[in-house]
Amino acid sequence: MKKVLLATSILAASAGFAAAEVAVSGSARMGLIYDGDDTYFSSRVRIVFTASGETDGGLSFGASMRADQFGGNSNGAPFGNSELTNDDSTVYISGAFGKLTFGDVDSAAQALVGQVSAVGFTDLGSYNEVGYFGSDPKTAMLYEYSTGAVTFALGAGQLGSDAYSVAVKYSTDAFSVALGYEDEGFGFDDQTISLGGSATFGAATVKAVVLDSDHLADTDFALSVDYVAGAATITAFYHDAPEVFGLGATYDLGGGAAVKGGIVSDGDDSIADIGITMSF
Repeated sequence: MKKVLLATSILAASAGFAAAEVAVSGSARMGLIYDGDDTYFSSRVRIVFTASGETDGGLSFGASMRADQFGGNSNGAPFGNSELTNDDSTVYISGAFGKLTFGDVDSAAQALVGQVSAVGFTDLGSYNEVGYFGSDPKTAMLYEYSTGAVTFALGAGQLGSDAYSVAVKYSTDAFSVALGYEDEGFGFDDQTISLGGSATFGAATVKAVVLDSDHLADTDFALSVDYVAGAATITAFYHDAPEVFGLGATYDLGGGAAVKGGIVSDGDDSIADIGITMSF
């Protein structure tokens, strides 16, 4: 992704301070969506501001925030305090101890176990996704520590929510496997256990996630396959709750642009899209 450098070594002129950096990147998309009844135009643009620096002692720190075309950076105030909310921004510090991030972060389980691949230039309703609790309210905490091929993560919701999550992942160039646990908190007796993995076989990558939750009647399962052929990638996924199938394709135009399209069907009804995605 290309980045526009706003400041490099802003603090370099001051003795005793390490250089700081602020960069701007972004993404956009445009195309057509069929919602099962009608076809309409769709477009979106997002700009991301990323700041980073380093202390004299070697600690890295930084922050990021996303500006969307449709407005603000707050989704309401849990517990009646706007300072406790956060939407689309994070602040972190990292070092030999690992990385600690506050803000709009995923739960530990969602961060390490993840989701299978989506299709379409809009992800078509994200029907590929299994039902993590996630982190809510938005100002949550995520701690990550990696040693060799193993990564550990611990997440917590806003203080007072009692929501927490833990996860571990083993990853190599050829495959990965991850296990996660979430407790929803907020006085609910709901937990999830998730298991996911991926494996690459030549041009094909297979991903699978299974999630067992107290709030779901059945186990949630999703599977996807991505096949790369030159500049094109063919993606297919299956999700059993609700039972849907997805099929899509991406063609890389170079320079950060790609043509993407997909279709998702439950056997009776279908939705589809096609368009161009851009990264800057």
